Amino acid sequence: MWTFQSGGKRLSTKDLVYLELKNRIIEGFLKPNQSVNEDQLAAELEVSRTPVREAVQRLETEELIIRLPNGRLKVAPISAREVNEIFAVRGLLEGLVAKEAIQKAGDEDIRELGEITVKIVEAAEQDRRSDVVRYGSEFHAFLYRLSGNKTAVKILNQLNDHIARYRRLGPTRNLERSRQAAREHQEMFEAARNRDATLVEELMRRHISNSLAAAIESIGHYLAENNAQED
Repeated sequence: MWTFQSGGKRLSTKDLVYLELKNRIIEGFLKPNQSVNEDQLAAELEVSRTPVREAVQRLETEELIIRLPNGRLKVAPISAREVNEIFAVRGLLEGLVAKEAIQKAGDEDIRELGEITVKIVEAAEQDRRSDVVRYGSEFHAFLYRLSGNKTAVKILNQLNDHIARYRRLGPTRNLERSRQAAREHQEMFEAARNRDATLVEELMRRHISNSLAAAIESIGHYLAENNAQED
């Protein structure tokens, strides 16, 4: 069964298989340390082995799948060390991108960012935690596009795949963290509206640092529930 929805976009078989496998890893259908069998996946998806092999190779480069010395494949394990490293890099790049975005922002851009911020705040007030995450991602993606920094955005998109995976390992963030995240986005918007790009950068880095604690908590929940050990 396919879990990835293309949204009507016409994609090649190899791209569809790649997105399907990545989605399964991020959503937890393929769990950390689970074996990956290319023949089995090809049969399940009713495709030849070639697009599966190509998809696996792409996921290896993104470190979502790893190849063992004996040639066998498995889903990448989880670790607090990795998530700390990811968030350290993410904080620096998100701050840079946010600063560059606000430096380039026009009045219409600020208005659109404000509309997204309202959605985040309303979702938090109504305890719609998954929507806080969804609109928060929209907030960040808007800044990505506005910044025009293709290199930073490319790296961030790859990091965010890993972050989404960690986020889904544990329960949805608690209500207080959800409300805190909404306040943080509100503060960033206020600084953006005042055209204080340096403050936006500082607030963004602080927001990412606070998000790290939630990711570490998710790892703890997953390890406890699965009697697992960190890699």
